[in-house]
Amino acid sequence: MEGWDPNTKSTLTQIPLLTTKAGPRDGAAWTQRLKEEYKALIAYTQMNKSNDNDWFRISAANPEGTRWTGKCWYVHNLLKYEFDLQFDVPVTYPSTAPELELPQLDGKTQKMYRGGKICLTVHFKPLWAKNWYAILLNKL
Repeated sequence: MEGWDPNTKSTLTQIPLLTTKAGPRDGAAWTQRLKEEYKALIAYTQMNKSNDNDWFRISAANPEGTRWTGKCWYVHNLLKYEFDLQFDVPVTYPSTAPELELPQLDGKTQKMYRGGKICLTVHFKPLWAKNWYAILLNKL
């Protein structure tokens, strides 16, 4: 967490640690990892709500927990912009970050690829390499 601002560090310390290193190919270990992911997401969502900083909803779209869908939003000048959010968990997760997709923004900015995928190489990969929750904390 070296180099992160105090607010981000404080937020991360309130989220349960993910201790199981497992991906979708790892059977029972993946099930344990999913439980940890859910606990972390629930804690983060509750923290956001209590701080009046609620900005996304997400849930597994399949029983295996490899496809996730939801909504994210941003309020600017009292206007709420809401977008569909989706991603597939790569088989090499957690070593490889998921490719987040905001389909409605397909082709609208340099940070997007075909299908509304957010560029995770030049723009966001350094953050993913540290901790994938850092991206969530930075609100996409």
